[in-house]
Amino acid sequence: MLPLRHVRIGLWGLLLFLTFGVVLEALHGFKIGLYLAVENEPRRLAWRLAHAHGTLLSLVHVVFGLLLGSRYAPNAAAAERASRLLVAATLLLPGGFLLGGLFVHGGDPGLGILLVPLGALALFAALFITLRGLPRETTLMQEPETTRAEPELALREFEFASPEYEASFTLRLRVLRAPLGLRPGPEEREEESKLVHLGAFEGDRLVATLMLHDVGEGRVRMRQVAVDFDRQRGGVGTKLVHFSEEVARRRGFREMVLHARETAIPFYERLGYTTYGEPFVEVTLPHINMRMTL
Repeated sequence: MLPLRHVRIGLWGLLLFLTFGVVLEALHGFKIGLYLAVENEPRRLAWRLAHAHGTLLSLVHVVFGLLLGSRYAPNAAAAERASRLLVAATLLLPGGFLLGGLFVHGGDPGLGILLVPLGALALFAALFITLRGLPRETTLMQEPETTRAEPELALREFEFASPEYEASFTLRLRVLRAPLGLRPGPEEREEESKLVHLGAFEGDRLVATLMLHDVGEGRVRMRQVAVDFDRQRGGVGTKLVHFSEEVARRRGFREMVLHARETAIPFYERLGYTTYGEPFVEVTLPHINMRMTL
């Protein structure tokens, strides 16, 4: 899980470089010549820079991890590339200063200092890619105007490979997969060609979507329920689920089943669904089977 991975890297990095800072203070306090002698000034400067850059980059990892888990997360491809570059920068920048100070030559740092510009380039590229990958929807950053009426919510079915389907695919990727650092494979699109696609629309904007999958014996499975971030907790998901139940009844299904994320169980219980079976892990998160007789 990419967001959690970067938070962990950041916290472990803070622990490491704060410990390194204590070591430097001890070298200074005990007047160790290896650190304080005049001829070792390049070492002292390089190690201080290693400590400063390592601490700063550890904080950047924490912020990056929190960003990936938020509604403002960059797209999955950008997140993966930026993640690799940020890890490289964290190794090269403080590592170059550390090695440059460890092996000094007269008044000059060692050759390890050559890693520093490579790390700086990796950091610059990580930030640039993250900025390019941020969502472009300004509605996420704006408060709704109180004097403007909300668009009427329309619930309807749409066809696979239609513009509405592409909007649905993007919405599900951004809400369900990108925060986990996951991307759907091409085989998933092929499978989705056989499913029923439903959406909630405000004007031309798709604000929520789900799919129905005929699993046989009169049962249909609800899949990938996604509500856009700025429309969550407003009743849109409830209306779309009820609409999917009506569609399923009209098609002759007798039971609706689903794989609920652990955090979504109370939502489905309020709608009349019950759990069954043992918990399991799907897309890196705990899930439980739920069902309701239609």
